[in-house]
Amino acid sequence: MPLSAPSASSNGGVPPVPQELLAQRRRNRLLYGGVFLALLVSALGVGFNPLQVLSALLKGGDFALRFWPPSLTHFPQFFRALLETFAMALWGSFLATFLAVPLAFLGARNVVSNRAVYLGARAVMDFLRGFPEIVLALIFVAAVGLGPLPGILALTLHTAGVVGKLLSESVETVDPRPVEAVRATGAHPLLVIAYGFWPMISPAFTSITLYHFEVNFRSATVLGLVGAGGIGFELMQTVRAFRFQDAATVILLILVGVFLVDKLSAWLRRILL
Repeated sequence: MPLSAPSASSNGGVPPVPQELLAQRRRNRLLYGGVFLALLVSALGVGFNPLQVLSALLKGGDFALRFWPPSLTHFPQFFRALLETFAMALWGSFLATFLAVPLAFLGARNVVSNRAVYLGARAVMDFLRGFPEIVLALIFVAAVGLGPLPGILALTLHTAGVVGKLLSESVETVDPRPVEAVRATGAHPLLVIAYGFWPMISPAFTSITLYHFEVNFRSATVLGLVGAGGIGFELMQTVRAFRFQDAATVILLILVGVFLVDKLSAWLRRILL
């Protein structure tokens, strides 16, 4: 009589656990154990102690009382600095598009057949993305001096690398049929880009650009800490001078500015998309 496969009833009514599920559980245990071990080793390496965090939070409550109430004595000066920060983000985002769009098409496989050009454009985008805005701002502050110009240049270069990379990925995923239809007419490569690629990637370009405008406004507030102008510079000056009530006003202006820029970006996105 042939042997039959063990049934659920012969195993106490519980079906056997599939081997794939058991292997997945073992991988999860190894992953979680590895993460826990990495956290433990890194905490020991930097001398991190959770009790220190609790102590810092308790001390932070007393320190936060020094910021209240916010002072309006220098409000006009701080408001002008906020407008300067907005201008830095706007110009950084605007100028970045003139670099990002060419780099995006040169770094797309379905646009450029020359591998050297493709790899070169990709390398340039990786190089620009590899430098944080604050590092670029430090370099430009040393090169051209204090003020908003170093911040605009830093935002322009970093944003060009990020937007170019994201846009090139959008170019590589377009439907090839409309592009081939334009190419079949014998159109110039620039016309192929304008009438074949651009109509399909323009929504992605708009969304990416608006999002990075929001990011650039927040980044511009940080660049002021290294002397690149804007409201971040005022924050640095007030904290260094222990003018904590003035610093509270600056912080509130930054929060209001971020909120308004996010709302403006959402409004433009609804209109344009």
